[in-house]
Amino acid sequence: MKHYRSGAFTLAEVLVTLTIIGVIASLTIPSLRKVSDEKAYVSGLLKAYSELSSATKLIRRESGPVALWANYSSDEAAASVIEKYKSVMPSVGNPSLYTIQTLNGATSSVDSSSLADSTRTILAADGALYNLASVNNCTAADAVSKNCFRFIVDVNGKKDPNMIGVDVYAFDVMKNGDVLPAQGKCPPDEKSGDSSGQGSGSDASGSGSSGSSSGQDASGEDGAGGGQSADADSEGWGCTARVLQEKDISW
Repeated sequence: MKHYRSGAFTLAEVLVTLTIIGVIASLTIPSLRKVSDEKAYVSGLLKAYSELSSATKLIRRESGPVALWANYSSDEAAASVIEKYKSVMPSVGNPSLYTIQTLNGATSSVDSSSLADSTRTILAADGALYNLASVNNCTAADAVSKNCFRFIVDVNGKKDPNMIGVDVYAFDVMKNGDVLPAQGKCPPDEKSGDSSGQGSGSDASGSGSSGSSSGQDASGEDGAGGGQSADADSEGWGCTARVLQEKDISW
């Protein structure tokens, strides 16, 4: 009598197959998820750049030159500027307190309390957060290339990773109305803040360019800007320009 083997798999064969699939999945899914997340961050940055640029143009049509938007030497300058942006970029909720990290894993100089301050922050409908991190003394007598203020943008709000050069970036609004991505070294040196190039006229913390500034630096403290700070490249704000150019996060 002939014996024929059933076409079904044995339990042992099924278990071995499932184990192999599990191992492969554990190796590939994290990398696929990382690529997907990074594409979302890049897309969010491109959208934020477009939104901020468009809003700035609209405000200029309604309020005139950037230098006239506020008395930049006063304590009310930040409130005046953010209200103009809220008129074209409505805030849909109250921002939350959280900490922003650098690519090196250190806590950045960004003031957490400023992120949660509704008088300095816009929480957009798509979840992006726009924080007016610094305001410089921008007057009609300054050159058109003068950096009047800086926005820090977290493209997915409070959601992780909250890291400069990944989902957190910075833009400088110039006296002529241009919105420029922050410049500098990207990725930053682990222990050095030496600059490998010139930015858009401001330091990486947004505290000012050559000449005096009575605005705020990225930590939210009033201070005078006098060129690039030691954190100009060490925090990685220059990744804003690099990601916009390459449309990729390769670090």
